[in-house]
Amino acid sequence: MWRIEFSSSEFLPLLPEQCQGNPGVYGFELAWWLAQALAARGVVTSYPLGEDWGWLIEHIDLQESEFTIGCASMAEDGEGYAGKEVAWSIFIRPHTTLKQRLKGQTHKQEVERLGQHVIASLQQRGIAPVQSKA
Repeated sequence: MWRIEFSSSEFLPLLPEQCQGNPGVYGFELAWWLAQALAARGVVTSYPLGEDWGWLIEHIDLQESEFTIGCASMAEDGEGYAGKEVAWSIFIRPHTTLKQRLKGQTHKQEVERLGQHVIASLQQRGIAPVQSKA
């Protein structure tokens, strides 16, 4: 799993705190922007889906392997409405089927490719991400 972290005042929530999945848990605006940025690079994803930890988009590659790209803030309750930078995290997690595991298949190259697209998209927006392989 790849994790990409950065701080930015971009992607702050539009809707009030009570509309968020949990207090201080933002990410729809980031996930929506990322889905569009990846589509512009030829990587098709789903629309954002909400979870209690943040938001995700899904990508299915040509071999029908599935990947979750999660987007979430690391903020305190109400912090997203101060107009200041918030810490963000994006992770990329492959879903490996039993059949793929038995055959020894990994998704390392596709995760790397997706991660590079995410990093390039953020950099193009003027954001300096820090990438780590978790």
